Amino acid sequence: MTDQTPTEKQLLRREKLQARRDLAPDYRKSADLSIRARVETLPEFRQAKTVAAYAGDGTEPDLIPLLRKARAEGKTICFPRWREEDSRYEMAVADEAFTLVEGKWKMPEPPRDAPSMPQDMLRKALWLVPGVAFDRKGGRLGRGKGIYDRFLAGIEGTAAGIAYDCQMTAALPMEKHDRFLELVVTESAVFRRSELE
Repeated sequence: MTDQTPTEKQLLRREKLQARRDLAPDYRKSADLSIRARVETLPEFRQAKTVAAYAGDGTEPDLIPLLRKARAEGKTICFPRWREEDSRYEMAVADEAFTLVEGKWKMPEPPRDAPSMPQDMLRKALWLVPGVAFDRKGGRLGRGKGIYDRFLAGIEGTAAGIAYDCQMTAALPMEKHDRFLELVVTESAVFRRSELE
Protein backbone atom coordinates (compact mmCIF):
# COMPACT_ATOMS: atom_id res chain seq x y z
CA MET A 1 0.00 0.00 0.00
CA THR A 2 1.24 3.49 -0.79
CA ASP A 3 0.51 6.79 0.94
CA GLN A 4 -1.10 8.43 -2.08
CA THR A 5 -4.00 10.68 -1.17
CA PRO A 6 -7.44 10.68 -2.79
CA THR A 7 -6.36 13.82 -4.65
CA GLU A 8 -3.50 11.87 -6.24
CA LYS A 9 -5.96 9.11 -7.20
CA GLN A 10 -8.25 11.73 -8.73
CA LEU A 11 -5.36 13.20 -10.73
CA LEU A 12 -4.36 9.74 -11.96
CA ARG A 13 -7.96 9.01 -12.94
CA ARG A 14 -8.18 12.27 -14.87
CA GLU A 15 -4.86 11.61 -16.65
CA LYS A 16 -5.67 8.00 -17.64
CA LEU A 17 -9.26 8.75 -18.69
CA GLN A 18 -7.97 11.54 -20.94
CA ALA A 19 -5.27 9.27 -22.40
CA ARG A 20 -7.94 6.69 -23.23
CA ARG A 21 -10.24 9.32 -24.78
CA ASP A 22 -7.34 10.69 -26.86
CA LEU A 23 -6.63 7.41 -28.66
CA ALA A 24 -6.95 7.81 -32.43
CA PRO A 25 -9.92 5.86 -33.88
CA ASP A 26 -7.70 3.72 -36.13
CA TYR A 27 -5.37 2.91 -33.25
CA ARG A 28 -8.33 2.08 -30.97
CA LYS A 29 -9.79 -0.29 -33.57
CA SER A 30 -6.45 -2.07 -34.03
CA ALA A 31 -5.84 -2.23 -30.26
CA ASP A 32 -9.33 -3.66 -29.69
CA LEU A 33 -8.59 -6.45 -32.19
CA SER A 34 -5.31 -7.25 -30.44
CA ILE A 35 -6.91 -7.24 -26.99
CA ARG A 36 -9.72 -9.55 -28.14
CA ALA A 37 -7.18 -11.93 -29.72
CA ARG A 38 -5.14 -12.04 -26.50
CA VAL A 39 -8.23 -12.66 -24.36
CA GLU A 40 -9.47 -15.39 -26.70
CA THR A 41 -6.20 -17.33 -26.37
CA LEU A 42 -6.15 -17.21 -22.56
CA PRO A 43 -6.56 -20.71 -21.06
CA GLU A 44 -8.90 -19.14 -18.51
CA PHE A 45 -11.14 -17.84 -21.31
CA ARG A 46 -11.14 -21.08 -23.28
CA GLN A 47 -12.09 -23.07 -20.15
CA ALA A 48 -14.67 -20.63 -18.77
CA LYS A 49 -18.32 -21.62 -18.84
CA THR A 50 -19.40 -18.20 -17.57
CA VAL A 51 -17.84 -14.84 -18.44
CA ALA A 52 -18.73 -11.78 -16.39
CA ALA A 53 -17.85 -8.80 -18.57
CA TYR A 54 -18.71 -5.17 -19.28
CA ALA A 55 -20.45 -3.56 -22.25
CA GLY A 56 -18.20 -0.49 -22.40
CA ASP A 57 -18.68 3.25 -22.55
CA GLY A 58 -17.19 3.82 -26.01
CA THR A 59 -13.72 4.62 -24.69
CA GLU A 60 -13.02 1.25 -23.03
CA PRO A 61 -11.65 -1.71 -25.01
CA ASP A 62 -14.48 -3.23 -27.06
CA LEU A 63 -14.98 -6.90 -26.19
CA ILE A 64 -18.49 -7.26 -27.66
CA PRO A 65 -17.48 -9.12 -30.89
CA LEU A 66 -15.54 -11.69 -28.84
CA LEU A 67 -18.35 -12.02 -26.29
CA ARG A 68 -20.94 -12.55 -29.05
CA LYS A 69 -18.77 -15.32 -30.49
CA ALA A 70 -18.30 -16.87 -27.04
CA ARG A 71 -22.08 -16.77 -26.43
CA ALA A 72 -22.67 -18.50 -29.80
CA GLU A 73 -20.18 -21.18 -28.75
CA GLY A 74 -22.14 -21.90 -25.56
CA LYS A 75 -20.61 -19.68 -22.89
CA THR A 76 -22.92 -17.74 -20.59
CA ILE A 77 -22.14 -14.01 -20.79
CA CYS A 78 -23.33 -11.48 -18.23
CA PHE A 79 -23.06 -7.73 -17.73
CA PRO A 80 -23.65 -5.32 -14.84
CA ARG A 81 -27.20 -4.00 -14.43
CA TRP A 82 -28.44 -1.39 -11.94
CA ARG A 83 -31.18 -2.45 -9.51
CA GLU A 84 -33.29 0.57 -8.56
CA GLU A 85 -35.13 -1.36 -5.84
CA ASP A 86 -32.03 -1.70 -3.66
CA SER A 87 -29.64 0.79 -5.30
CA ARG A 88 -26.91 -1.63 -6.32
CA TYR A 89 -25.49 -3.38 -9.34
CA GLU A 90 -26.05 -7.05 -10.13
CA MET A 91 -24.91 -9.20 -13.04
CA ALA A 92 -27.57 -10.08 -15.62
CA VAL A 93 -27.42 -12.66 -18.41
CA ALA A 94 -26.99 -11.44 -21.99
CA ASP A 95 -29.60 -12.76 -24.39
CA GLU A 96 -28.76 -14.21 -27.80
CA ALA A 97 -29.21 -10.83 -29.51
CA PHE A 98 -27.06 -9.07 -26.87
CA THR A 99 -29.91 -6.66 -26.18
CA LEU A 100 -28.56 -3.74 -24.15
CA VAL A 101 -30.32 -0.59 -22.98
CA GLU A 102 -29.03 2.65 -21.49
CA GLY A 103 -28.82 2.25 -17.73
CA LYS A 104 -27.48 4.11 -14.72
CA TRP A 105 -24.57 6.47 -15.58
CA LYS A 106 -25.64 6.03 -19.25
CA MET A 107 -23.84 2.67 -19.39
CA PRO A 108 -25.24 -0.10 -21.63
CA GLU A 109 -26.77 -2.93 -19.61
CA PRO A 110 -29.18 -5.86 -20.05
CA PRO A 111 -32.88 -4.90 -19.89
CA ARG A 112 -35.07 -5.40 -16.78
CA ASP A 113 -36.47 -8.70 -18.08
CA ALA A 114 -33.02 -10.32 -18.48
CA PRO A 115 -32.46 -12.95 -15.78
CA SER A 116 -30.06 -12.22 -12.93
CA MET A 117 -26.93 -14.36 -12.85
CA PRO A 118 -26.90 -16.79 -9.89
CA GLN A 119 -24.19 -16.02 -7.33
CA ASP A 120 -22.77 -19.56 -7.38
CA MET A 121 -22.06 -19.21 -11.12
CA LEU A 122 -20.52 -15.76 -10.64
CA ARG A 123 -18.11 -17.02 -7.98
CA LYS A 124 -16.46 -19.36 -10.49
CA ALA A 125 -16.79 -17.12 -13.57
CA LEU A 126 -13.98 -15.51 -15.51
CA TRP A 127 -14.27 -11.77 -14.83
CA LEU A 128 -13.19 -9.35 -17.59
CA VAL A 129 -12.88 -6.12 -15.66
CA PRO A 130 -12.70 -2.54 -16.96
CA GLY A 131 -10.84 0.17 -15.13
CA VAL A 132 -9.18 3.54 -15.41
CA ALA A 133 -5.60 2.46 -14.61
CA PHE A 134 -3.76 -0.80 -13.95
CA ASP A 135 -0.30 -1.93 -12.96
CA ARG A 136 1.65 -5.07 -13.89
CA LYS A 137 1.01 -6.65 -10.47
CA GLY A 138 -2.75 -6.69 -10.99
CA GLY A 139 -3.50 -3.42 -9.23
CA ARG A 140 -6.61 -1.67 -10.55
CA LEU A 141 -7.96 1.85 -10.17
CA GLY A 142 -11.63 2.17 -11.07
CA ARG A 143 -13.87 5.20 -11.27
CA GLY A 144 -14.14 5.40 -7.49
CA LYS A 145 -17.64 4.00 -7.00
CA GLY A 146 -16.51 0.59 -5.66
CA ILE A 147 -18.72 -1.37 -8.07
CA TYR A 148 -16.10 -3.94 -9.03
CA ASP A 149 -14.67 -4.05 -5.50
CA ARG A 150 -18.07 -5.37 -4.41
CA PHE A 151 -18.43 -7.71 -7.40
CA LEU A 152 -14.97 -9.25 -6.94
CA ALA A 153 -15.19 -9.75 -3.17
CA GLY A 154 -15.23 -13.49 -2.55
CA ILE A 155 -14.96 -14.75 -6.12
CA GLU A 156 -13.04 -17.95 -6.76
CA GLY A 157 -12.56 -17.48 -10.50
CA THR A 158 -9.98 -15.44 -12.35
CA ALA A 159 -10.29 -11.65 -12.62
CA ALA A 160 -8.58 -10.12 -15.66
CA GLY A 161 -8.20 -6.38 -16.17
CA ILE A 162 -8.82 -5.21 -19.74
CA ALA A 163 -6.99 -2.04 -20.76
CA TYR A 164 -5.08 -0.12 -23.38
CA ASP A 165 -1.32 0.29 -22.92
CA CYS A 166 -1.87 3.98 -22.11
CA GLN A 167 -3.76 2.95 -18.97
CA MET A 168 -0.80 1.10 -17.46
CA THR A 169 1.22 2.72 -14.69
CA ALA A 170 4.23 1.68 -12.58
CA ALA A 171 2.39 1.17 -9.28
CA LEU A 172 -1.12 1.97 -8.12
CA PRO A 173 -2.32 3.04 -4.69
CA MET A 174 -3.96 -0.08 -3.23
CA GLU A 175 -6.08 -0.14 -0.09
CA LYS A 176 -7.00 -3.04 2.20
CA HIS A 177 -10.35 -3.63 0.48
CA ASP A 178 -8.84 -3.58 -3.04
CA ARG A 179 -8.47 -6.93 -4.78
CA PHE A 180 -5.49 -7.59 -7.00
CA LEU A 181 -6.40 -9.06 -10.38
CA GLU A 182 -4.73 -12.27 -11.55
CA LEU A 183 -3.85 -10.73 -14.90
CA VAL A 184 -4.11 -7.61 -17.02
CA VAL A 185 -4.55 -7.79 -20.81
CA THR A 186 -3.54 -4.92 -23.12
CA GLU A 187 -2.99 -4.71 -26.86
CA SER A 188 0.71 -5.50 -26.44
CA ALA A 189 0.93 -7.92 -23.50
CA VAL A 190 -0.65 -10.16 -20.89
CA PHE A 191 0.68 -9.36 -17.42
CA ARG A 192 0.26 -12.28 -15.01
CA ARG A 193 0.57 -11.46 -11.34
CA SER A 194 1.83 -14.98 -10.58
CA GLU A 195 4.83 -14.39 -12.88
CA LEU A 196 5.82 -11.27 -10.92
CA GLU A 197 5.67 -12.73 -7.40
